[in-house]
Amino acid sequence: MWKMVKNVGLICEGGGTKAAYSAGVLQCLLDHEVYLPYTAGISAGAEILLAYVSRQRERLFVTGVESASQKSAVGIRPLIHERGLFGIQATCDFIEKHAPLDVETFFGSETQLDIGLYNLDTNQIEYFDKSYFDPKEQTLVKAACALFLLTRPYQFQGHQYMDAGLIDMIPIEQSIRRGNKKHIFISTKEENYVRKPAPNWQLRAAGLFYPGNKEVKENLRKRHIRYKEQWGKVKQLEEEGKALILRPHKDLGITRYTTDRKLLEPWFQLGYDETEERMDEIRAFIREE
Repeated sequence: MWKMVKNVGLICEGGGTKAAYSAGVLQCLLDHEVYLPYTAGISAGAEILLAYVSRQRERLFVTGVESASQKSAVGIRPLIHERGLFGIQATCDFIEKHAPLDVETFFGSETQLDIGLYNLDTNQIEYFDKSYFDPKEQTLVKAACALFLLTRPYQFQGHQYMDAGLIDMIPIEQSIRRGNKKHIFISTKEENYVRKPAPNWQLRAAGLFYPGNKEVKENLRKRHIRYKEQWGKVKQLEEEGKALILRPHKDLGITRYTTDRKLLEPWFQLGYDETEERMDEIRAFIREE
């Protein structure tokens, strides 16, 4: 078994159903017994990390591909049943039915997990470790996946919460705060991706969906700037030898709304294959000096 290393963080951004790529990456890491001590996830990145922490390789495929391609994942059905474009409840139910979380291993695992949420009452990002995760209700993960404008917020710990990606799209600073000296960042974005400013219709919709909360609209307006800053931090760490980036090197036409299994399976496999190709590099990067 590969020895657990110290002070290395594994961070996953969101991306809707594009997280199938990240699930492939994580399955490859598990197959090679690369167990890291700390993880942090945003949005869909939080959902897939559950299986990494619990060491369930099969759950990663169910989460990344099968649940994302079931009929209640995206579209009219969740709009009717959950009042949102993404079927968060239906997706969680599907995963638990087909690959139930190994709760004992999850909580007993040496790997820690932080999940980021956006507090709609304070307009601040808060991170919760796995001790806050309720395996039955899974509200922590559901709130993490609740995208702005597209889904409803969730009540958790006495507040209204949603996807932390409005501010923290890449939880690199959280990994640093946790004392990690090195960081592996799994991105769902292809090379040369540039986040564009929020279009005017989104800014107007923010005012309608969250009346009386001007900070939501302002955070949405600044989102592309923050994403560039966070990527800049990761790239700086990469240049210093303190970060390793795993991201797609092919564009298969996948979007955050893709539900076609014939498209998601190759995307998942791409994550697996590209990670396997770099396994020697990964082992060298995390090796204790």
